[in-house]
Amino acid sequence: MKGLSKEGLVFFESWVEISFFALFTIGFVLGKLLVDLAVMYLIIAAAGLITGRLVYLRRENDPLPYYGIGAAFLIGFLLGHRIGAGIIIAAIFAVAAFLSYRAHKALDFLA
Repeated sequence: MKGLSKEGLVFFESWVEISFFALFTIGFVLGKLLVDLAVMYLIIAAAGLITGRLVYLRRENDPLPYYGIGAAFLIGFLLGHRIGAGIIIAAIFAVAAFLSYRAHKALDFLA
């Protein structure tokens, strides 16, 4: 690639680590800021739905980085949450990710 130095390609080589840290931080901050239990459950369910979609879209390639990125958000959220049970938060995330993956798989013919 003309005009790109080795330093400019660092993001492309370590995008998983950068995304992991960014989503871990976002999850932690959201966990600390949210004090309404219903909103917290909606946010974590939405994150699970997004994770399920990303894993589905990358199912033929290596989906492992997307599992890790989703897990980073979940771990950060669990470390930062102030109300609610952590096991329920993790279960909502996992169920939402699974249902999103299955829904995208079932509706693949629409794409």
